[in-house]
Amino acid sequence: MIAVVAAIVWALSTLANVSNALDPVNFVVRVVAGAVTVAAGIEWLVLSIRESRQAGVPRVGSAGEPAVPRSAGSSTAVENVLSVFGRRRTAAQDLDLVMGGGAVLVAAYLMERKVRRVWLRVGLDPTSVESLELVLGAAPHRVFGTQIPARGMFDRSAYTQIEGASQSGAWSIAVPTADVDVLRYALTRAEEIR
Repeated sequence: MIAVVAAIVWALSTLANVSNALDPVNFVVRVVAGAVTVAAGIEWLVLSIRESRQAGVPRVGSAGEPAVPRSAGSSTAVENVLSVFGRRRTAAQDLDLVMGGGAVLVAAYLMERKVRRVWLRVGLDPTSVESLELVLGAAPHRVFGTQIPARGMFDRSAYTQIEGASQSGAWSIAVPTADVDVLRYALTRAEEIR
């Protein structure tokens, strides 16, 4: 937000009065606004990278397991920028990865009394099945329906709320719409693995 305001100040100070472009006060305002824009942009980039490495995201499993990539719907701002260069994951790649024995991390929201964010390791390996069971309860998992989330402080248009039940009882979780198929696949197969 600071970067946007600084960029607007810089543009207005430059374009508002071209005849004052060489005015020392105008020059100082432009330099300060430009410096604040660059500093805020760098801070945003650093925070985005830090969030992708931390924030409770289990990047490397125990016992030296390989890193688990984020799902197509759970990408960060940095990953979205890299998508310009054709490096963005797709939902089809995620499904192929899970079908081949791999796993992906899915950012989800448990739609309980208080909506809370969780990370699901979605896959068919024992670690992934245990991760799903910690959040949703023991298999078998039954999906009853999907809908647009009715509440929560996240971009509801990009998420789908899945209603279901397990041996532990009913659950409701909102996941990125791009990740619904891979989660459904893992939930139906989790019962076979146990």
